[in-house]
Amino acid sequence: MIGQPLSIQGLHKTYPGNAHPVFDGFSLDVEAGSLCAIVGVSGVGKTTLLNCVAGLDHWEGGTITVGGGPVPEGAEARALYRRRRVGLAFQQPHLLPEFTVRENLRMPLLIDGDGSAEAETWIGRLLATVGLGDLGERLPGQLSGGQAARAGLARALVRRPALWLLDEPTGNLDPATAEEVFGFLLSLHAELRPTTLLVTHNPGLAGRCMRTVRLG
Repeated sequence: MIGQPLSIQGLHKTYPGNAHPVFDGFSLDVEAGSLCAIVGVSGVGKTTLLNCVAGLDHWEGGTITVGGGPVPEGAEARALYRRRRVGLAFQQPHLLPEFTVRENLRMPLLIDGDGSAEAETWIGRLLATVGLGDLGERLPGQLSGGQAARAGLARALVRRPALWLLDEPTGNLDPATAEEVFGFLLSLHAELRPTTLLVTHNPGLAGRCMRTVRLG
């Protein structure tokens, strides 16, 4: 297991100009290696919660800790925290269009200075796990929506992060393709067991997670 426990205690978050807070003393504990669905109506703060945990957004009060250590302060420290401990996947996979699928997965490792043969083996294994073993040399524009979503999931795990934050990764897909991609997501989680928060509007997918938390 690579996951670490996540603890959110007394979170207070208000956007400038808004009269009402997004979170007013929100708390949540997620066990290491758990797959936790975050559900709720639009605008209730699901994406904001992920952004706070990822250190992409600021909050006024409360604490967020991963593995017993707090999300750090400061832009550079938070960027390093995300590199070392967080994997992010969104509704749009945001693959770099000028690079192949394999190169998109390789780049985070190269940024960390890891261009080893072991890294290449790991990339190949990840691509095979998400059913893209024969498509690593394709450009993102040559992939279907489901294939691109799977590549985004693989890239989010290529650094073996302790924390996996997924914001509607199947939201733009038709039901059959969403089901296929979610199956690969479950396979990756079962193998690596990162601590995972999955934002979804799909009650069927949420019901297959280990835990569901409703906001609002």
